[in-house]
Amino acid sequence: MRLTRVTALAGVATAATLMLTSCSESPDNQSVAAAAGDLSQCNAAETVLNATFAKQGTDAMAVAVAQLEKKYPGITINAEPQTTTNYPELSKGIVGDIAVGKRPDVIMSGLGQLRFWVDTYGPATIDVDSLSPTYQKQFLGAGTVDGKVYLAPAQISTPALMVNQTLLDRAGAGKASDIKNYDDMVAAAKKVTATTGSPSVSIPTNTLTDWFGQGFVQGAGGTFINEDGSAGFGDATGIEALSIWSTLAKDGLETNVNEQDATANFFSGKAAMMVSTSSQIANFRTNIGDKFDWEAVDLPTFNGQDGARPAGGNGWIVLSDDSCRAGFSQELVSALLSKEAVLAASGAAFSYIPVDTDAAKELLSAPGVTKQQQWAWTYDKPLTPWGGFDGKTTNQVTDTIAQMGQTLQTGADTASTVKQTVETINSIVGQG
Repeated sequence: MRLTRVTALAGVATAATLMLTSCSESPDNQSVAAAAGDLSQCNAAETVLNATFAKQGTDAMAVAVAQLEKKYPGITINAEPQTTTNYPELSKGIVGDIAVGKRPDVIMSGLGQLRFWVDTYGPATIDVDSLSPTYQKQFLGAGTVDGKVYLAPAQISTPALMVNQTLLDRAGAGKASDIKNYDDMVAAAKKVTATTGSPSVSIPTNTLTDWFGQGFVQGAGGTFINEDGSAGFGDATGIEALSIWSTLAKDGLETNVNEQDATANFFSGKAAMMVSTSSQIANFRTNIGDKFDWEAVDLPTFNGQDGARPAGGNGWIVLSDDSCRAGFSQELVSALLSKEAVLAASGAAFSYIPVDTDAAKELLSAPGVTKQQQWAWTYDKPLTPWGGFDGKTTNQVTDTIAQMGQTLQTGADTASTVKQTVETINSIVGQG
């Protein structure tokens, strides 16, 4: 097994317009995963498992492979990280491998793409009973479709607002912890902009627009996806929730730059606020150092409600088409969620919410833990699945929502823009 250690934060999934598949038919008998076999009847020495994952899973995979090789002498596990940290790009590569007969046994998937895998390739359900007793099973909801767990969440994140408290103090704009609603956010931004003469907030629309949008809507108590699979954010709550882009643009407060430039602006102290993800806290800490005081706080909502945000991050899916490999794959997933693997996945180089309680305790007891890491590692509020539109339409829907965000970011009318987006999505998913 070859593994390259990742010491910097492996980044965030983007909503890049990458085609996930050119073969998005419903699962058939050849594409549905096999049920796990009785491992007492399987020969580990004759078993070769193939795992495909992004860079952010590197350290956890190294731990899990070592555990499995010790437990099952002779087993071969091909587990080399892909060069990407981007979930759509990872999925595109996996689809390409499957198309040429190289179906992996275990894959990493961004949580927002779960429906794509379930609807297209029929993965195995996860053996929940095989998971460690200290695994936080409340996170399994993010890997569940129609009551069945198909993905075991591993590296979990939540939308967050990063705030440069030093800039707020200089502008007399209050405390980051007091920013609960859009009025709070806009008022603070106006004071900072009046002081600096520059836009002070970034909510990037080239990455994670659908995730941020879902967070804004659900956090305010709204519905992002209706039970029938149609877009649910076209009502008054959804429109108000998504108005933040237009509001900031009209007031000259939005920096209107891509995620990379927004991050650079925040690191340099040029911007006061940036909507990002808790998984980025470790990266922010490394790059900011002691240049200024900053905070990570919950994503604000237009009405100050604190509803469940969508779970970001990734998890593990079993795609094995052989019963013995399926059984060993389930064992690999269990190892990937062990305390030791979770420590590697959420440790000093990362800031994912630990999915194992013992791992969380150990992380929090380490010397030098910052207040921002504490915020991420103690996050225990409800999280819902990310996305959920029909899996065959994942890319189209995500792209449509990104276009909506980019339009709103120009200051366009929120109600008409959201209405058009809802109509387009409903047409895509067959609910128009």
